[in-house]
Amino acid sequence: MKKSMLIMAAMVMWVSCVFAQQNEEFKPSGRIEGRIFTDFSTDVIGDSNEKAFELKRAYMGYRYQITEEFRAHVRIDVGGSEFVIEDALSQYVFFKTAALYYEKGPWFAAFGLHDTYQFKVQERLWGKRYILPSMLDRQKFDFSADVGASGQYRNDNFSVDLALFNGEGYKQLQQDDAFRGSLGVTGWFADRKIIGRLYSDYSSLDIHLASLTGFIGFDLDEFTLGLEYTHQENYAYFEGHDRNAYSIFSQYNFTNRFGVWARIDGMDSKFSYEENPDEEQASHIENWNSRDGEDIFAGIEYALVPRKINTSINYQHHHSNNDDPVDTGRIFFNLEVRF
Repeated sequence: MKKSMLIMAAMVMWVSCVFAQQNEEFKPSGRIEGRIFTDFSTDVIGDSNEKAFELKRAYMGYRYQITEEFRAHVRIDVGGSEFVIEDALSQYVFFKTAALYYEKGPWFAAFGLHDTYQFKVQERLWGKRYILPSMLDRQKFDFSADVGASGQYRNDNFSVDLALFNGEGYKQLQQDDAFRGSLGVTGWFADRKIIGRLYSDYSSLDIHLASLTGFIGFDLDEFTLGLEYTHQENYAYFEGHDRNAYSIFSQYNFTNRFGVWARIDGMDSKFSYEENPDEEQASHIENWNSRDGEDIFAGIEYALVPRKINTSINYQHHHSNNDDPVDTGRIFFNLEVRF
């Protein structure tokens, strides 16, 4: 009798706990986030002899979980080295994220200013945004964030993403009637140790702009390897300006704090322009292949606090492929802080 009573009491307590969990109301919550990218560098190859401390990026944001499915995210991007005011490089401030997100089960959607999808998988495996953007971001194949709407279906082994953006990035307002549509498919294999991705985007004014990217990555605990190739037609809406680019990167971690890494990027352009170009095309012709060439990067990385404070000493070399090839080299000390 006592044993039966104990079993019944245990069952009542279990049922009470289940109902209490089911009836427990969701409590909205939020958190502040931030990232800092800063460095010191000096020239070692080339005519220049520059030395400089730089603040490359500072992100400040806030995430707020409105319901179990909906959340809002606002993030400010503070950077430098892109704008010149009174003959001096100056910092800028932009919204990098200002969007509403929906997530339930395998479904994910976003509306507003948010991250694009072209190089997010590669950048996640690369894992060193504080040192260098991914090749596609660095060579301006697409914007890292834009205003628009996107959706994604994902499970443990497969994801497909579909998006429609303004195509102007996060630093400009919509200036034309062109939108940029994209479709991407990602697969994970061998217990998620192998990653494969295909991505394509398309937009059109009087001239279309289109890109096709293939990527394969290997995430083998201490060792990572990534290989990607991209073809783009009519870069910046200039007919006949096609670009091909590749990137190979790898890292080996001796411990959870210390590792070595290397990366090689390359790009080649072709431009079939008119004999009598208009003013806009003539301006583009002047430096149409200025980004072409090979880049070699290599260094060591040490985490002062794993996942919070990362440092790297590295060498970055560029060889240009234009009519008057030039080699430049620079040594960097990079620092990242996350909070």
